[in-house]
Amino acid sequence: MQRLGSNISRYLSSYLASHAGVFALGLTLLLTLGLLPSTFNASNSELQAQQRQDIWFQSSNVLSRQLALEDTTLRPRQAKRKYEDTIYELHGELVWPKPSGESNGEASLDQNTQLHPAIVFLVGSGPNSTHTALYADFVRENLEQLFLQHGVALMYFDKRGVGLSEGRWHRTDLYERADDARSAVQFLRQQPGIDPDRIGVVGHSQGGSVAQILGHLYGDSLAFIASLAAPTYDTQRRLTHEYYNMYHCSGEPQDIALDKAQKKAISDLNWVNAFPLTKTWRHLSELSDFNPAPHLAQLQLPAYFAFPELDYFVSAEWGVEALEQATEKADLDPDFAPDFAPKAASNTSTPTIQVFPGLDHDFRPTADVCTDAATAPEQPDEFSPKKPAYSQEFQQNFQQWVLSHFGLGVI
Repeated sequence: MQRLGSNISRYLSSYLASHAGVFALGLTLLLTLGLLPSTFNASNSELQAQQRQDIWFQSSNVLSRQLALEDTTLRPRQAKRKYEDTIYELHGELVWPKPSGESNGEASLDQNTQLHPAIVFLVGSGPNSTHTALYADFVRENLEQLFLQHGVALMYFDKRGVGLSEGRWHRTDLYERADDARSAVQFLRQQPGIDPDRIGVVGHSQGGSVAQILGHLYGDSLAFIASLAAPTYDTQRRLTHEYYNMYHCSGEPQDIALDKAQKKAISDLNWVNAFPLTKTWRHLSELSDFNPAPHLAQLQLPAYFAFPELDYFVSAEWGVEALEQATEKADLDPDFAPDFAPKAASNTSTPTIQVFPGLDHDFRPTADVCTDAATAPEQPDEFSPKKPAYSQEFQQNFQQWVLSHFGLGVI
C-alpha cells in the first residue's frame, strides 16, 4: 500500500510539473489582484532557486550488511537475517540554483564546465525530522540562502519510513542511514549538470553522525563531510549529557546531576534493549551500541565539525575531546578501524573543528543551555514563540569552509 501511495504521488508530481506553466500563470494573476495572502510571496531562497525537482531513488543495505557479516559476535545466518536485501524507495527534492549569470553577479560557478557542485543534507532523529517540517527554517537559512547564489545544488530526502519514503525509521540504524546517504550521492553523480567530483555531505545532529560514518566508509566518493551539532562519542555518553542537563536545569547540583545522569543512561539503555515497547525505544535500542570513534579515526577527506557551546543535547567539550582522542588513537594504532573498512593513508586530513559560544543545538543564540531546549515544540506553528535568528558567525564560517572546498569563493 505504501508503494502504491508513492507511485500515485509520483504520477501526481509529474502531472503538476507538466502543467507548471498554467499554475504559475494563475498564481501570478491572483497575486497581482491581491487575492492571495502575502505568505505566498517568494522568499529570498526561492528567488535564488531555478527549479525544485521532485526525486525518487532506490537504496539497499550495502554498508550495513557488510558490517553485520564482519561482526564476529553474530553467526553468518544471524547477520544475513539482521540486514535483509530489501530495496527501499526513497523520496526527496533536488534544488537547482539559477545559472551563474542570473545570480546578481554573486555566483562563482566554474564557467568552463557549467557543472554544479552539490550538497546532500541529512536531517536529525525522529519521525518529524524532514526538510519540509522540523528542518524547513534550517535548510532555507543555513543552506539555500548560503549556497544557491554560489551555484551549489542541494539535495534533501526523507528518511526510511518518513514522508513518502519506504521503510521503518524506528528500525533503521545509523549504518542503514549511511546506506541511504550513499545512494543519494550515487543518484546525484548520475544527474546531468552535477559535478560528480564535487559532492559534499552535510548532516545536523543525528545526521551529522551519519555523515561521519559515510566520510569513512565512502569518503573516496565525496568532496567533504560537515558534521553540525553531532556527537562524536558513544550513545551512553550522549544520553548522559542530555540527562545531566535535564537534572541540572531542574535545580540539581552539578555532581548530583552527573551521578543521576550516568545511572539513568545505563538503566535506560538496558531497559530499551530488553523491552523496546515504543518506536522511540526501539530506535534507541538500534543506536545503543554505536560508537563513532573508529570512523573518526579513519577519516581521510576534508571534514568540518561545528559544536554550539550551549547545546542541550551534545557536549561541545566532550565532542572536541573525543575527536582529539580518536586522532591520537589512530596515530598509535593503525589497525583501530573495523576490519570491514578501508585503512587510513598517511595523508589523513586534519578535521576543522569550531566551537561557537552562546549558541544552542540549532545554532541560534541562547541565554543558557536550559532556555527552551527541552520543551521546544517538534513542529512549530504560527502560535509558537518566535525563535532568534541563526548565528551569522556560524553561517559565515560554515559557508566559507564549504565554498573553499568546492573551489569557490565569496565575491
